[in-house]
Amino acid sequence: MITAGGEVGSHFSPGFHCHRKAAMMSNFSDWQDRMLRAVWRHGEQLPEEVLTWMAELYGERGEIPESEFCESWTARTFSMARSAFETVTRSAEQDTGKAATGDDFCYIDYVRDPDLGPVGVVHIKSAEVSTPDSAEVLGAVAEGVQEFVMSHHRVTWPVCGEHDRGLHVGYFHETAVWKCAGGTTDGHVVRAIDPAVQP
Repeated sequence: MITAGGEVGSHFSPGFHCHRKAAMMSNFSDWQDRMLRAVWRHGEQLPEEVLTWMAELYGERGEIPESEFCESWTARTFSMARSAFETVTRSAEQDTGKAATGDDFCYIDYVRDPDLGPVGVVHIKSAEVSTPDSAEVLGAVAEGVQEFVMSHHRVTWPVCGEHDRGLHVGYFHETAVWKCAGGTTDGHVVRAIDPAVQP
């Protein structure tokens, strides 16, 4: 445009970029809200990891439809569960000397049933998980493997070396950990469930 003084100026107002960014954020918030309703998680306090993944997904692919988002959510959850299962069973086998995997064992199941919900669910013994959060998935898988080792091999795993007690799954700074109820009132963290992680 040409100003009153005859200078050529931009046809955008100085606040254009701010308005555009606000509109994009509004679009993302609306999309995020719709997607969380689609996976039956609206109103839940979701882990930061899940919200970050959603923001990255939006940045890469834009406003994908609900069906595609549910597919991505399920694929991510299943992939995390497969990786967690390998990590936890390897640890169980090293610690106990007992087999936790093999052709004879089938205690993890990846279920996709529209009648049960819009996203897939991983069942492992009595534990289940359907949220693509690495700590939650690892914790659920660890509980399932622990249950299998105890029921199939009659072995308590894992055990606190200090208190000689069986451990249970807990969370410390968004990390899935093995905790012991012995010692202090709140118990104590023995180690991360994933040996590669320091709690």
